[in-house]
Amino acid sequence: MLGLNKNFNLIFSTFISYLPSRFLVVLNAVVIIPILAHLMSVNEMGVFQLSIGILNLVCTCSSDWISKSALRFYEKYKYLNRLDEFFSNTIFITVVVYFIIILLYIICGNWICEKFFIPQNILLLTLFLVIPVGIRQFLYQMLRVFDRPFLYMFSIVFYQFALIALFLFFSHLMPNIFAIIFAMAVAVFVIDIYIINVIRFRFNFVPKVDTVILFESLKYALPLIITNTSIWAILNINKFVFQYNKMFHDTAVAGVSWLFTTSILTPLFSTFLFAVFPAIIKKFEGKNRIKPFVTNTIQLYCALFIPVVIFFCGFSKNIAYIAFANKYHDAFIAISFFAVSLFFHELMKLFNIKYHLQNKTYIEMAVTFLIGLIGLNLNFLLIPKFGLLGAGLSMLIAILMLFTANLIIQFMDYVSYFRIVKTSLCSVVISLAVFFAVQIFIPIFILQILFYIFFAYLISVILAKKIFG
Repeated sequence: MLGLNKNFNLIFSTFISYLPSRFLVVLNAVVIIPILAHLMSVNEMGVFQLSIGILNLVCTCSSDWISKSALRFYEKYKYLNRLDEFFSNTIFITVVVYFIIILLYIICGNWICEKFFIPQNILLLTLFLVIPVGIRQFLYQMLRVFDRPFLYMFSIVFYQFALIALFLFFSHLMPNIFAIIFAMAVAVFVIDIYIINVIRFRFNFVPKVDTVILFESLKYALPLIITNTSIWAILNINKFVFQYNKMFHDTAVAGVSWLFTTSILTPLFSTFLFAVFPAIIKKFEGKNRIKPFVTNTIQLYCALFIPVVIFFCGFSKNIAYIAFANKYHDAFIAISFFAVSLFFHELMKLFNIKYHLQNKTYIEMAVTFLIGLIGLNLNFLLIPKFGLLGAGLSMLIAILMLFTANLIIQFMDYVSYFRIVKTSLCSVVISLAVFFAVQIFIPIFILQILFYIFFAYLISVILAKKIFG
């Protein structure tokens, strides 16, 4: 790859193998989110965004950490020839967690519906969606382990098209918000069944809880609940604060801008960690040196995505005015903040791989929890005064504090910070120079986009050896 070392070749080729599915998700988001914003009323859009937020929170506290635990320890128990016991314990934990979810709904369901103006049937359907989504999360981790990028790509593409088709069908039979969530549930169930059949995922169930496996998984994964819940609060609590304060229009605008930005950027940003994490685990478990590989991964992440972030910041108003109807034009206020926050959030995951390699996720948990509390207070302090601007500032400040705190904590030598900073600064300078140049010399917006993308990456390719050296 451009005369660079073999790590870049491996990282880039692995990333590219997963990229087609991500681009299709991005293209679908560019189409479907403006359509949903057009078809739904402001109140419907607000409730839908809250429902998605609740779904993400519940999955974060349940299936997400279970599936990550499965990914983390799969190689170990494969070497020990104990996968049957490992998967059996995973099922046991999952059943217990889903029982707790049902219990919490019985206790807290009415309060949530009253305080955040969510219809009871929408909340119930959202919680039902946790089951197929949880299964999908686990299966996607297995696809990473089995190195099945094409199946992963196909499942995502099929889901996106099925979601659109099912929503358009169900929207004639039921309210829009119920139709979209019901369409999501049906589409995910179909995908789950398809993946299970294709990969022939089978194991012999062992009807006995292995306490050693159980406690190892819990020790690694339970801190992730607090960690991921705190991050969820930093990224999502603003919509709930708007809704709680009866700022319904701002709930919808913040939700649309967040959904649009994250649907485009997260599939691209998260691909790096998704693609390379299994490779890093294998190198680490195999007692190989990981510092060059992790460093090159982060360098490539910065070089590829800093131009994207600057694009979203510089063209935020154009994006909002083209993508959304008049009632959502205020979205440009939040788009820039959300884009930068997402970039640092995913970058932080690459740096935080140290906690997972050393099974010290409790340190990550403590740091994230404390800063999550700060972010929560920032939302309650800034949103009533500054609205959408307050939401953006709260998120960005909290994410940057969290990113900085995790950089300060050191207990293993796994990255070269100098090389990463050099690559990042070069990318920022190149991207800003190209952006201002197209603003000055090119008057047509569409041409500005094309020239910015073309020259930002062309110059980066030409100077690759200096940027990555």
